[in-house]
Amino acid sequence: MKYVCPVCGHKGLDEPAYTDLKNLKDASFDICSCCRFQFGVDDDIELQNGDFLTVMDTHTIYRDIWRNFDAPVFLTKEYPAENQENGKVKRKYLEDQLKYIGIAINESADL
Repeated sequence: MKYVCPVCGHKGLDEPAYTDLKNLKDASFDICSCCRFQFGVDDDIELQNGDFLTVMDTHTIYRDIWRNFDAPVFLTKEYPAENQENGKVKRKYLEDQLKYIGIAINESADL
């Protein structure tokens, strides 16, 4: 069984990103083959004042940056070839992936 990446929506994780999905705690340290987010590493962002970003905020920021780079596929050999073009997620598949995590792409917006 494959699990959904809470950052990009790709159904390709070998285990859940977090053991405690409700509170997004106990990260798997798995790396998404699509967006390259590593749970337990990339979501541990300390601010200058010593506070930490919430896990949800790090997901949002990372997702926005990833999309601004046209959604590059991290491991192209592990991501379905029919869903990518030139090493990036095709728009239709990106829309489908993001729907899994409740994110809608504005039709007029650029990736």
